[in-house]
Amino acid sequence: MISNTKFRLSTADASSWLFPLTHWNWKVALMTAVLRGLACVAALRHMETHARNHFGVVEAAFVLLTCGFFSALQQQTLQICSELLAWFSCVVVVPLTSLGCDAALHFWLDGRQTRQLGVAALVFTVLSATFHWHMIRNGALLVGEESGSLGTDLKRIPRLTASYFAAPVIWTWKLASAMIAKDEAVVAMGAGD
Repeated sequence: MISNTKFRLSTADASSWLFPLTHWNWKVALMTAVLRGLACVAALRHMETHARNHFGVVEAAFVLLTCGFFSALQQQTLQICSELLAWFSCVVVVPLTSLGCDAALHFWLDGRQTRQLGVAALVFTVLSATFHWHMIRNGALLVGEESGSLGTDLKRIPRLTASYFAAPVIWTWKLASAMIAKDEAVVAMGAGD
């Protein structure tokens, strides 16, 4: 009985560690490779064509190879019980690790001429990670048992994009409404004195 329990535990641990390989997210890898390659070429428009295209191709190839792995790690954060820890892992830890690997590769291949993308890449990475968090929390761009087809996911992206941008506005509106209601209650209580 004990050896059977140990086997189940070791199998669960192994499947947890193998998740990024068994759930390599080809959907996100393909979309991100195309978008980031084009974004890099556009951002470096002031550089000579050969250097700009080299940087864009390196970016697209690196992202195509690694993004599926890192996206699987982000999908795996959905299994974390603590919402805050899951968000922090998905939006900060995994993307900044990926960006660090990406920056090291570019620095090795392209040298110091790529420094100007540092802050822009950091901001873009965190913003895109929050967008990815919103997508996967709503069941889009997943692979494995919970996934839908790429076509279904692509159809859902416009609605999820709208809800992503509307969420801060709605949150601000609710917060402002609650503060106004609280102030009105305080004034009403003061008027009763």
